[in-house]
Amino acid sequence: MHIYQIIGYKRSGKTTVMNELIQYFSGEGLRVGSLKHHGHGGEPDMAGGTDSYQHHASGSVISGVQGAELTQLNLKMPVELHDLIQMYARFPLDLLLIEGYKMEVHPKIVLIKSEEDLSLLQQLSNIIAVGTWNMGLRKNWRYPVFDMNNLQNSIPALADDIRRDSVG
Repeated sequence: MHIYQIIGYKRSGKTTVMNELIQYFSGEGLRVGSLKHHGHGGEPDMAGGTDSYQHHASGSVISGVQGAELTQLNLKMPVELHDLIQMYARFPLDLLLIEGYKMEVHPKIVLIKSEEDLSLLQQLSNIIAVGTWNMGLRKNWRYPVFDMNNLQNSIPALADDIRRDSVG
């Protein structure tokens, strides 16, 4: 299972890039997993009134529900990224895309929305590509660059960057 992170500040397009890459690679026949870091404080939304919600409210630290095509687990405890990746590795995945977790070690696609975001290129390691909303910000970057304003047309080249990195 190859692992790639999509990194950027709030509203930089991380979820959009994640969705586009998931659709692209799934369309190519790859089994893609995704994981999002909820870095905005607080807890992820959990639908109130569901049995899983009631189980948590009663004190369960892990609850699950399984349907014909969907299984959902909810854990009421912190879990480190490393442990989550080990859990994902138990499933037959070709690719795991992770949104967030800036300081982790996996290959990264970094999204730059404004000049203030440029510091990410110095702070982060293992960058394989950069997406920007302003191609004018591009100054001697040593990474492949794609235009977030033309993302759908950029996805095949970005997918090629990922493939190149995964075999190199």
